[in-house]
Amino acid sequence: MERVDVAVIGAGIVGLSAAWRLARTGLDVVVLERFSLGHDRGSSHGPTRIFRFAYDDPVYVRLAQAALPLWRELEDASGRPLLRITGGFDVGDPMYLRACAAALRSCGATAEELTPGARRERFPWFESDDQSIFSPNTGVIAANDALAATAEVARAAGARIDEEVQSARVDVRGADRIEIVAGKREVSARRCVVAAGAWAATVLEPLGIRLPIRVTREQVFYFRVPHEIVPFIHRDRIARYGIPGDWGAPGVKVAEHGTGSQTEPDARSFDVEEPGFARVQGYVQTTLPTFDPSPIASETCLYSTTPDEGFVIDRVGPVVVASACSGHGFKFGPLVGELVASIVTGGEPAVPIKPFALRRFV
Repeated sequence: MERVDVAVIGAGIVGLSAAWRLARTGLDVVVLERFSLGHDRGSSHGPTRIFRFAYDDPVYVRLAQAALPLWRELEDASGRPLLRITGGFDVGDPMYLRACAAALRSCGATAEELTPGARRERFPWFESDDQSIFSPNTGVIAANDALAATAEVARAAGARIDEEVQSARVDVRGADRIEIVAGKREVSARRCVVAAGAWAATVLEPLGIRLPIRVTREQVFYFRVPHEIVPFIHRDRIARYGIPGDWGAPGVKVAEHGTGSQTEPDARSFDVEEPGFARVQGYVQTTLPTFDPSPIASETCLYSTTPDEGFVIDRVGPVVVASACSGHGFKFGPLVGELVASIVTGGEPAVPIKPFALRRFV
């Protein structure tokens, strides 16, 4: 049986970030990934993600503020550009915008309120009579590149990343001993970090740990646009967002947030759901009139959403649950990895982790 200090289950952005930060402390770390790195079955694939400070909760504003320098650290360590700050805007629901502006300002961040006319002057490609707020700290993450970069620096720090490993069964044998069986692999570890995304609840359930997540299959579309845009989130009855066609994306990404059908991660479809596609195309035609409304590409991904759409970053005995989820976790990947490392090593976390406790759902 292989013996290590820490076993990490899952090699998405959270699992790899945790492996990097843990290996840097000198711990012996192995990552067990059921599929290949960068696979399209989960939540960490695709060319782009939004980075933003703009949240209506100061907890997540501060989390994003703490994540930004760690993205720059990852860029320096990997020698790759990974995050382009462009500025961006939130538009729509007045109550959300007021709360978002207040949260940003309470954390020392900028929130510039724009009337519909002022927004049209700056972003004439977006047609809406709704109010908006502009945040200069919004940007675009090179998601696929970030995943590859994090794997590189984790390996350089000494972590081993094993791909195409069969589904892992975890058994707690004591306060400082966990046994993991994955096919023919047997690993004994002092700590186990479960960062398995949509599969996390299945891994944790036999241990008596209930992770209340709802798994849905979401879809995104890419459109041709004859000009530059900035990231936006339109908070209406259905929340929608757009991301510039950076970092090798085939076009500008436009998608709905959290409207996908519930599924099991091993039974999900990769096909486009026509009603959702029709809604997105109709939205593009009315709100983004300079876009070519015929998409040039599409993708699917999984959301793992908790009841309050917040994260779970917590320890239960020798098991650390790292579920930065609910469709908005990628931007926090390097920071969540740092928080996981602090839990494992007993260090002081960079930000308070009480808001992410699993027991809030009990």
